[in-house]
Amino acid sequence: MTSPAPTRPATSTPTVAENALTAAYLAGRPSAESLARRCAEDTALRAALGGNYLTRPVFLEGATARDIGVRLSGLYDLLLSLPHRLFDGDVRAFAAAAGWSPLQIATSLRPDGRPRTVPRIARSDLYQEAGGFKLLELNVGSPLGGFDTPLINRAMLGDEQLRRFAAEHRLEYADTLHLLVAMWREAFPELDFDAAPLVALVDWPTSFPSLEPRLRVMAEMLAPLGIEAVPCHAGQVETRADGVYVHGRRIDLVHRWFVSEDLVDPADAALAAPILAAADAGLVALFATLETELYGAKGCLALVSDERHRPAFDAAELALVDGLLPWTRMLADRKVEADGEQVDLLPYVLAHREEFTLKATAGHGGLDVLPGWQTGEAEWRAKVAAAAGGPYVVQRRVRPVVERFPVGDGTGRTEPVVVNWGVFMIGHGYGGAFNRGIANPEPGVISLANGASFTTAFHTPLD
Repeated sequence: MTSPAPTRPATSTPTVAENALTAAYLAGRPSAESLARRCAEDTALRAALGGNYLTRPVFLEGATARDIGVRLSGLYDLLLSLPHRLFDGDVRAFAAAAGWSPLQIATSLRPDGRPRTVPRIARSDLYQEAGGFKLLELNVGSPLGGFDTPLINRAMLGDEQLRRFAAEHRLEYADTLHLLVAMWREAFPELDFDAAPLVALVDWPTSFPSLEPRLRVMAEMLAPLGIEAVPCHAGQVETRADGVYVHGRRIDLVHRWFVSEDLVDPADAALAAPILAAADAGLVALFATLETELYGAKGCLALVSDERHRPAFDAAELALVDGLLPWTRMLADRKVEADGEQVDLLPYVLAHREEFTLKATAGHGGLDVLPGWQTGEAEWRAKVAAAAGGPYVVQRRVRPVVERFPVGDGTGRTEPVVVNWGVFMIGHGYGGAFNRGIANPEPGVISLANGASFTTAFHTPLD
């Protein structure tokens, strides 16, 4: 059995996806401005996410939400098993194959290659195609945007029309921050969470000025849960013989917000090393180690997708991979299975520019992503040539369906929007959704920089 090869579907008008909940909501001719305005005027949301919001939430049947969570959990199991399945348990060899740099490997992993405990928390980037959801990437670990998403749910429920609709259809939402705290409690039973533990939300010095307002909102959201949180950056963390301190106060738990890509030179590694060593020594609880991010590297998806590794998976696992992942390969000049035959990957990618996205294996936040269909041929050739042999993957283009969102002109009209479903997997199931959307039927990267807006999700009961 070989993995699905990239094909070139005919260009057509985007398919409109609309489940029964969405159709019922739109039939009520909801206000096109109320929900977006409520979010934009919410003080905490403005501090955390800014002022760009879509005019409605997205809706999921509980069975669909549950299925997405189960499938993401199953894929996560496969990723966690890759060091043992493919590399005889050597995490360092696995990291090199997934595209990590020698500095990332030396700083983040144990010298003997033994794995650390990895928490079961991830946020996916999904597009919905006509045949179902496809995973563009999986963001893993502690530095995940979206813990503040419940603020959007609460702000939108201030609208009477949505509140009535939610009550009529028994709609719920997953409180992702509550689920995170539950993970903390499970992962660190030695901490007394009933005695107001002190948590440091630790970012990196260069990104902290822009992220600090969002971390302060997170701290405000944690306070009612009996947790005091202190936003800071790694340069403000002091390690002593008896523990880890921030602003002279001993920390019980570090929630890491800096990422492996922040470690670009030895000075960066030296700044992070004392925090990581203190956690290994048991001086502070750390959520989560840098090693966790390895399983979110785009190179991992290429390893799972690669036809050479298919004998390592059983039939059910292959069905999961084929149903959820677009065709993804590490960029290298070698033979691959495509269009039913063996081809040289590099020439194939150059010849099918409009069917591929070029991505850095460890990029995050939409950085280092180049959609071929939005790139001129000369630039595509130059960028692919520059990336060849480096830590990059190519991924088959996903053609998403669109959803209808109200337009604020008083006519009841709607406009088509493509949604990036940022579905959380927490534990073994669905943990909420931090969604972004854009009124562009052929998006490359859906981000604030290209005009995207935020929204959230409501679902019928999961059980």
